[in-house]
Amino acid sequence: MQSRPRDLSDAVVAAAVSDGWKLPQTTARYQPVGYGSHHWLVEDTAGGRWFASVDELAEDDPEASFDRLGAALAVAVTARDTNLSFVVAPLRTPDGAVLRRLPKRYALALYPYVTGQSGRFHDTLTSADGVELIGMLCSLHSVAQAVSMASVGVRAETFAIPDRDRLEIALADLDAVDGWPGPYGERLRSLLARHADDVHRTFREHDRLVAHAGPQEDRLVLTHGEPHPGNLIRTPEGLALVDWGTALLAPPERDLWMLDARTGGQTSAEYVIRSGCTLNPRLLSRYQLAWSLADLAIFVELLRYTGEETADTAWSWDALQRTLHDLVTVPGTPR
Repeated sequence: MQSRPRDLSDAVVAAAVSDGWKLPQTTARYQPVGYGSHHWLVEDTAGGRWFASVDELAEDDPEASFDRLGAALAVAVTARDTNLSFVVAPLRTPDGAVLRRLPKRYALALYPYVTGQSGRFHDTLTSADGVELIGMLCSLHSVAQAVSMASVGVRAETFAIPDRDRLEIALADLDAVDGWPGPYGERLRSLLARHADDVHRTFREHDRLVAHAGPQEDRLVLTHGEPHPGNLIRTPEGLALVDWGTALLAPPERDLWMLDARTGGQTSAEYVIRSGCTLNPRLLSRYQLAWSLADLAIFVELLRYTGEETADTAWSWDALQRTLHDLVTVPGTPR
């Protein structure tokens, strides 16, 4: 995130890291990178460096939100411990935890500092990077066959769109007599009103694809969920994969749709050859639609209720407009 939490100081983060992971006295400096989580560079006087990630827990059920995030991060630890060296997993505290609670509904995870070149979401993967990433995903997708994911509480795919109900409530409230408050309220409502039919049609198409695919219980593998260039770090040892907060047992298409869309199907072909697993084109389409719908729900919820304009809300507004454009132009979306 570009804007730091106003109620979480560097000193609080540094103290929580030192106390939770039993490190020498540390300092923390906020890093305006990424989206969704807040990040700090943590250092000690001996030259040690770590990367701290802080997530804001769901307001309606922070305990459940904390447990879900902890389970996903524990999966990353399990994957790393099965000799997947490309997995950048959080460090456990001395008592074995991967997360620590902070004040104001925050959760803190600590990671080793990885030296390398970080990517960005829209970066183009080279052919060599694509081949390496497919090999990483093949290894990751085989982990569920080697260890019991239930032992670390990993969740399984339900094909639900996060916060779908809130987005549908917003769509039903477009004719509100008093308008929508806040700096984005009226322009947000006007934008959604122009695209409401498109969003409803896309939800119907998503649901049709899910119904056609069925439960997929016999095809679930361990997935990262967002293996795009923005979650890759190029290191001297090869690519490293970060940001495991969305790890899930799911069909392999969950990790492949975005790469496939960017490479014109070459990713699917390479994956099938190397894994021996046949991919379902309808599920690739479903995950593409689900990504846009989930982003839409996040951006609408943020912008509808924000009371101020920040670097993050400005970025979200631009991203919302791009998402709505993509929503009605991706292949397979009904017009």
